[in-house]
Amino acid sequence: MDLYYLGLKRKTIQHNTFFKSAIVVSGGLEQNGDINFNNLYNYEVDYNLLSNFSVISQYYSKAIDYILSKNNNAKFMLYNQAAIEFMDSLDNVICYNDIELIKNLNDKPTCRNLLKNEIKVLEYKYLYGNQISFNKVNKMFNCEFEKYVVQQPVGFAGVGTFLITKDNSKTIVKQLNPNILYSVSGYIESISVNNTFIISNNHIHIFEGSQQLIVANKELSYDGWDFDGYKNLNESIKANVYNETTKIAKKLQSLGYRGIGGVDYIINNDNVYFMEINPRFQASSEYLDKMLISLGFSSIFELNYFAFYNESEFIKISKKLENYYNKR
Repeated sequence: MDLYYLGLKRKTIQHNTFFKSAIVVSGGLEQNGDINFNNLYNYEVDYNLLSNFSVISQYYSKAIDYILSKNNNAKFMLYNQAAIEFMDSLDNVICYNDIELIKNLNDKPTCRNLLKNEIKVLEYKYLYGNQISFNKVNKMFNCEFEKYVVQQPVGFAGVGTFLITKDNSKTIVKQLNPNILYSVSGYIESISVNNTFIISNNHIHIFEGSQQLIVANKELSYDGWDFDGYKNLNESIKANVYNETTKIAKKLQSLGYRGIGGVDYIINNDNVYFMEINPRFQASSEYLDKMLISLGFSSIFELNYFAFYNESEFIKISKKLENYYNKR
């Protein structure tokens, strides 16, 4: 089997040799036999726009067909499983879950409802875009906050997440889709953290968490990760995050979810509040991949493969990782 990576950036897999080459939107290396979006379509596409997601997914299909015409031993692993909804054929794609489950996990209100017995969340209100204004929202929350977070149902890396205040209300409202149901919550000063997990049929591995770097302007945008910052958090907070992730991962396991994913939380006054599930690889996967390889372990992409197709190997490596960190 020759395995190819289907992703956004070549940089994500730069530390490993698990893949023969990559099909990416940016940063592909010609000498590695990579395929870039620009090579096929002769223009650049913004992969941060959700409206371009189906276009990118169709690009994957076209690139897969091209590779299979030259190599019938090829298989393909996705960075983001949601792409399978828009791809022509999945015969040679591996390591993906049921598309309806992925869609439910990506949809924030539906996901919160699925996990309602496992998570603690901030108070949310649901309003259509044409119903939102600062004054209306402020009254709904009894004027408790000076700022409010407005989130569209599906988004990533902060895309579709707005910070609304009395001063910018009119500007933000113009950017909202009047027919989309947004979730609205009060904005609190907090620390954003993320925890990565991998799930097999009978085992769950949870990695060290990371502190997320969030830029709060008109939109709350993701600006990277900080694993060292997470290490400096209070031990009780880290234990709480680990326990919350374990509960969530067990629920996902019972729903049939397999492979890699991540959970975002915010921490305020030692309280850990669930924000969203990322049923895919994440920006921080690059760091985890580099860390695993530097310590002599399998790539995080290989661990994801083992979780689907070689559970005994996945469990063996997971136990070694746990022993390594327990001895530090």
